[in-house]
Amino acid sequence: MLDACVLVPASLRNLLLSCADAKAFRPVWQKEIEDEVRRTRIRLFVKGGMATRDAQSAVRHTLTQMNMAFPDASLHGNSWRPRVTAMTNDPKDRHVLAAAVGAQATHLVTVNLKDFPPSSVPPGITVMHPDEFLTMLLDSDPARVVGAVRVMCDRQKAPPTTIEGLCARLIAGVVPTFGSSLLAEVS
Repeated sequence: MLDACVLVPASLRNLLLSCADAKAFRPVWQKEIEDEVRRTRIRLFVKGGMATRDAQSAVRHTLTQMNMAFPDASLHGNSWRPRVTAMTNDPKDRHVLAAAVGAQATHLVTVNLKDFPPSSVPPGITVMHPDEFLTMLLDSDPARVVGAVRVMCDRQKAPPTTIEGLCARLIAGVVPTFGSSLLAEVS
């Protein structure tokens, strides 16, 4: 289960979904997560000077592309909804944990670890920071993850990037352990 906070930053979303595209894991999200991504991305674009209509169009395009690339990622139906009231984590994120349970997710990836205290997480789900999650993926299948990152770098044209350049940005950003491990793997 990918929380909205890991889907909002374009670079982190691109990294996670590139790994998912390479079959390193199966991503899952639900409508409330998409709605939070939509609201947050639009607010950030408008704050950065983009016209509201253009921001809405850009975000709509991103979410459409995500759902086209991963048609089974977005939970359909409401079978998980009755679980929301049983969740004891932060109230604003109970829908995320309930959806993870309903989807039988093994991991919930979020930067908001404080919203999911261990005592509130049902057995079978591990809540992980994206740095820890990506490092785990790299450790378990280095060739697949390195391949995914190489494809991601090859896809980036404006500006072009090398895997070493990407690692430097990852190390300076939200996934420093993964960036260092990836750099060691490709060096």
